[in-house]
Amino acid sequence: MELEVVFLEDPACSWCWAFQPVETTFLFEWGEQLRWRMVMAGLRDHPVPDPSLIIRHWQTAAEVSGMPFEPDVWQAHILQSTFVACRAVKSVAVRSDEAARRLLRRIREAFYVEKKNIDDLEFLFSLAEELGLSSTDMIEQLSNGRADALFSSDREEGARYGFGFPTIVIRRPTMEEPKVLQGSVPYRDLLDGLYAMGVDHKSRKRFRGTDSDWRRLLEMQPRITMAELQMVTNMKTPAIEKCLRAMGVVREGPFYCLPLEVRQEQVLIPEEMLY
Repeated sequence: MELEVVFLEDPACSWCWAFQPVETTFLFEWGEQLRWRMVMAGLRDHPVPDPSLIIRHWQTAAEVSGMPFEPDVWQAHILQSTFVACRAVKSVAVRSDEAARRLLRRIREAFYVEKKNIDDLEFLFSLAEELGLSSTDMIEQLSNGRADALFSSDREEGARYGFGFPTIVIRRPTMEEPKVLQGSVPYRDLLDGLYAMGVDHKSRKRFRGTDSDWRRLLEMQPRITMAELQMVTNMKTPAIEKCLRAMGVVREGPFYCLPLEVRQEQVLIPEEMLY
């Protein structure tokens, strides 16, 4: 088996959302040539005891990362469990890891920016339908035990590394010890970990500013933040916005995206997951 990069995460982990610029850059530069997986290891299955502490974490994560956070969600609803969202993601992963990644991203947008309740399964189904996914199939995978089996496997994998989120594990089957990065590490640390595990730095697909690069980035992340754009492109905000305007990209709150009708045409979801 080739080298594998594993991201141990949870939909409601603030530092996972803060880590998104690094993760997006990794997926752009390496996602097509390295095997990667996103593991829903599960943060908590009980209500948060002190929302004020979580709010302070969010504020710090926002300052460090530049990612958008709306902590007012905690005034409206105390999250009862993160496991509901984890299982929803795994119900899609039964069919497609890429579709699961897209749903995970959409759940995070809804939680951190739109102040939505993500421990409501019906709401999660509506997010999936928004992406063109079949909520009927999700219900089937949740009912027949396949989603639970995948989530249990993810939990076991997370337990080996202490349930710290995010945790990035870079490994080869021919090497005894994987490279483990814990926390919202800088992208340079992730690159160093890849190179230490024998990845050829020449295979890195850096953003060059071509039309095809812009298209690939916006197809991969249809709603993208400025913090992500800055890290992927290594450009300043004014130059980025000038390029985006020329492409017809619109601003939706903190997100930059192609018009909705274009995004809907772009979604690449396995046929069995569609309506």
